Amino acid sequence: MAIQDGDIKLLKSKVMDDVPEGGGGPTGQVVEWGKSNQIFDDVTEVARAGGQVSIRQLHAAVQTGSTDPLLDANIIIDQMPTDPNVSVTLAACDMFATRTQIAKAIADYQIAGTVWSGILLGNHVANQGNIQIFHRVGTAAPNIGATLVIVQDEGQPTERAQFVRIRRTETVERTFSYMQGAEVKDYQALVSTCDISPRLSHAFKGSEPNRMFTADAGAAKLRDTTVADAMRFYGASTLTAAYELGDPSRQIKVASIYTQLVPSSRSETISLDQRPAALRSITLATGPREVTVAVAPHTQRFTVTQENRGYSWTTILRPFPSPGTVVVSFRALGKWYTCQDNGQGELQGDAVGTVNYSNGNVALSLPAFPDVGSMVLFQWGETTGFTNRTGSAAQVRQPEYALQLQHQCLQPGSVAVSWESGGVLKTISDAGGGTALAGSGGTGLVNHASGQILIRPTAWIDAGGEFQISYRWAPKVTQSVSASPDAGGWATIALDSVPAPGSLELRWMTVRNVSASSGAQSSGGNANKSERSYATSYGNGYISQSNGGYSTTSQRLSKTQDQVQHQLVDDGQGGLSGRGSVNYAGKTVTVKLVDLDATTSSYSSDHESSRAFESQSGPSFSGVSVGGGGLYSRGGQYSTASAQRSCVDKA
Repeated sequence: MAIQDGDIKLLKSKVMDDVPEGGGGPTGQVVEWGKSNQIFDDVTEVARAGGQVSIRQLHAAVQTGSTDPLLDANIIIDQMPTDPNVSVTLAACDMFATRTQIAKAIADYQIAGTVWSGILLGNHVANQGNIQIFHRVGTAAPNIGATLVIVQDEGQPTERAQFVRIRRTETVERTFSYMQGAEVKDYQALVSTCDISPRLSHAFKGSEPNRMFTADAGAAKLRDTTVADAMRFYGASTLTAAYELGDPSRQIKVASIYTQLVPSSRSETISLDQRPAALRSITLATGPREVTVAVAPHTQRFTVTQENRGYSWTTILRPFPSPGTVVVSFRALGKWYTCQDNGQGELQGDAVGTVNYSNGNVALSLPAFPDVGSMVLFQWGETTGFTNRTGSAAQVRQPEYALQLQHQCLQPGSVAVSWESGGVLKTISDAGGGTALAGSGGTGLVNHASGQILIRPTAWIDAGGEFQISYRWAPKVTQSVSASPDAGGWATIALDSVPAPGSLELRWMTVRNVSASSGAQSSGGNANKSERSYATSYGNGYISQSNGGYSTTSQRLSKTQDQVQHQLVDDGQGGLSGRGSVNYAGKTVTVKLVDLDATTSSYSSDHESSRAFESQSGPSFSGVSVGGGGLYSRGGQYSTASAQRSCVDKA
C-alpha cells in the first residue's frame, strides 16, 4: 500500500512554549489540520507593541501500517500571514534541540572572533548605554556600526556574553602614571567612549589602566566578531509578476527575498544636502604643488561591510553627472544587479533612487541587503570636459608614412613613389624640383641628403599592398670646414664641388656661455641725507654695491656652458629655411651660424605655507622695520640669464 498524503503528519515537540527548555524532541501528538493556535499562540498587544520572537520545534513523521519506503519529502510555507508585521520562517535544527540552542544558532550569524586590541576600562553596570575602551596610542577605535562581544568569565560555567553594536565613538588621549622604584613615570593612552545598542544586560568587570594594556584577572574580555552565517532560513514571498510554466527565462519576481527574524524599531532615512557643521567657509592656504589622485575618473565604489550594510546609500558624484549616464551596480546573494537614471533624475531598474544633476547628490534605495565584502559601484559620464560637435564634420588627419631609404644623397627629380589604391595605380614624385612630392596619389616631402621620405596619401594603399620607390643616388660627399662668423653671426663657406640642388645638408654645433644671477637679497637701513660715491666691487663670484645709506644688495653669479646641435637642408631652390642661401654654381654657402642676442628671464615666487597661514602670531618672514612696527611681506626673486654663443665646429 502506497504512502498517502494523509500519512505524512507534523508532530509536536515536548514543550510547545517560549521557555528555555522549549522543544526537546518529538512526541506522538499530531498537529491537527485546519485548527487555530496549534503551533503558535495569538499575538498579544504587548508583542504587537514591542515585538516578540516565538520559536517552536516540529517534527515530520510518516504514520502508516505498511513498510513502504519514503523516497523524499518537502516542507513549505503555503500561505503567508495576513498581518504584514508578522513573519514566519523555517529552519532546520537538531532533533532534540531546545529553544536556547535554536536561538543561539539564529544569533550565530555573527560569532566571537579575536580579542580586541584594547581592554574594558573600569567596571560597567547593567543597563549602561556606553562602554569605555583603554587602548594604545596609534590604534583605531571601533568603527561606527561595528559589532563587539563582551565576555565575562570566559570558559567557566558562569560565562555570560553580550553582543553590542557601536553607535557613536569619542576618543581622547590621556596621560597615566606608574611607579618605577621611587620615580613616577608617565605614559600616553587612548580612552574611547562608545555608545552601544542594546544597553548592557549584565554587569561586566573591567580592568584598571596599565602600560602593558592587558586585562586584569577575572576581568571581562572584548572580542571582535566575524560573519559565520551558521543557519539557513526558508520563507515565502508574494509574486510581483505572474509566472507561466515553460517560461524560457526561468525567473520569478517576488516582493522581497528577505524576511524579519528579530523585531527592530529602527529604520533607515536618507538625508541629503546637510552640512556637517556650521554654515561657514573653510579656507586652507597651501603652497603650489602637484597633487596626484590614484582613482579612475567617473567611477566610485563603496565596500560593503557588516558595519555599513543597509538598504540606503548616498554619495556625491564629482564631476557632476550628465542626465542618463548614472549606472549603479550591487551584488546580493551572489548575483549582480544594476539600475540606471532615466535622464529625469530618477534611478530605475533593480533599485530605485534619485539623482541631482546640479550638485551630484545621489540617493539610492536597494531592494535587498548587499553581500558583505562586495561593493556598490557608481559609474557616470559628464559633458563639461567635452565639446559638442553635433552637425560638424569630423576632423580626421590623413594617414602619413615616414620611410628611411637604403641610400642617401638622392638625385633631385629622380624620386618616385607608386602604390595601388582600389586597384588603381597612384604615384607621387619630386619631378617639380625641390623637396616636395606631388602626384595623383597625394603629397609628401623628401630629404635628398639623408634619404628620408614622408608620404601623405589622399588615396589609401590597399590592404597588403606595398610602396614601390624608385630613385637615383650618388656617393655621399662629406666636407669639414672652419668658418669665422662676423659680428652678426653670419659666415660664408666655400665648397670643393658643385652640390646638387636639394642634396646639401649642413651640421654644426655652438657652445652657449650662460651667466645667471639669482638669490638677490636686500636689507633695509635708515635713510639719511648724506651723499656718498657709488662703488662696485667684484670678488668670489659676488657683486656688491652701495649707494648712500639706503640699501645693500648682493647677488650670486654662475656661469654654465650649453651645447646646441644645428642642422639645415637646402630646399633645392637655393634657400636654407630663412637662415641663408646656396650658390650652386659658385660653390658657396652663406649661413647664419650664431645668434648673439639670446637672453632669458625667470621669476620665482615665494608663498605662504599652510602652517604659516594657521599661525596666530603671523608668519616669521624677514621684514622691514617701519615706525617701530612689523611689516611682513612675501615677494619673489628675479633672475636674468644672458647667453653668448660661439661657433665650435661646422660640417
